[in-house]
Amino acid sequence: MGRDTLVKEFKGRKDHVDYIKRGIKVENEFIHTAKSRGYTVEIASEEENINKHIDLYLTYKGLTISVDVKARRTGNKNKSLDDAWIVVEFLNTMGNKGWLYGDCDYFAFEREHDYVVCEAKELVELTDKVVDKNTRVQNYSDAEYKTWGRSYQGKQDLISRIEMSLILNLNKTFIMKKSLDINSEVCHNSFINNNERKTQMSVLKGNAYWASIVSPNTTFDSDGVWSIDVSNLDEKNINQAKADGLDVKNKGDDRGSFVTIKRKVRRKDGNMNKQPEVVDAAKRNIASTMIGNGSEVNVLYSTYEWEFKGRSGVSADLRAVQVTNLIPYNVDADADEAFEVVPDGFVTEDSDEELTFAS
Repeated sequence: MGRDTLVKEFKGRKDHVDYIKRGIKVENEFIHTAKSRGYTVEIASEEENINKHIDLYLTYKGLTISVDVKARRTGNKNKSLDDAWIVVEFLNTMGNKGWLYGDCDYFAFEREHDYVVCEAKELVELTDKVVDKNTRVQNYSDAEYKTWGRSYQGKQDLISRIEMSLILNLNKTFIMKKSLDINSEVCHNSFINNNERKTQMSVLKGNAYWASIVSPNTTFDSDGVWSIDVSNLDEKNINQAKADGLDVKNKGDDRGSFVTIKRKVRRKDGNMNKQPEVVDAAKRNIASTMIGNGSEVNVLYSTYEWEFKGRSGVSADLRAVQVTNLIPYNVDADADEAFEVVPDGFVTEDSDEELTFAS
């Protein structure tokens, strides 16, 4: 390890000059932030930087970790910086393993006002769960939980985009603010004494009831809430839900033991959440399909802890729904029960579609 207090520029490919300069600038800013919070910082060697994807070593209370610092990335054609999504690299431009599979202990993702520092192992496990590596898209902007690369430029890279909120929910993630907050202590922003939120990414199996995913429910929230009751949970799924800190209910109706899982359309910061993904048994997108009560589903969610007016608890954030056995949503249920087919009666000629109550 080097002993310099700032990262020096090193030679790289000519087409990477601007990228390298910006990365070095962010690394030096991170060093300044880490030192202001009581960390001892040592610079990794050039060989460690290039071959092991290690930028720095941080030491705090006698424990040392290696860190790979990631600068903010653009998220659209306007080249504006995006703090809501991060980019993970599975393969580099040469087709070798990307930085996600380097040797660092932690990644530090830059945001406008802070750094989100997450454990490398947890990030790898997360991407294995949420990224569909078998689906490759043509545009960078479409690489949300799918893969994209610049093969059109003769490169062999493979990347994906995932939401920063997932990183924040990992157990060992902590925040390091760029400017020292006089109301916080160093121990609140360290890899030793981070916020021990018991977050989890899990899947529950059951029957769907009152699914509002194609169109969010606006009964109690004008912006809307995507939600689903995962019902008729067996003992295994009940135990999993309870282990995640969720409230398992049973009101004596057709739902049996159930858990309500939601995601608000609009976040507290005013930005919009991504609509939960809906796929079939073959993991094909069926986002416009209405899910009827009783459909068999697998529901992916993450947990998060909350505090409000002296109360606290754990809630589930709805990520995706897999429909393994669809019971079509019947919008004409009342008509279906009330009427019978009239043999010689009026039949519309505008559509060949059979009415739901015709048989």
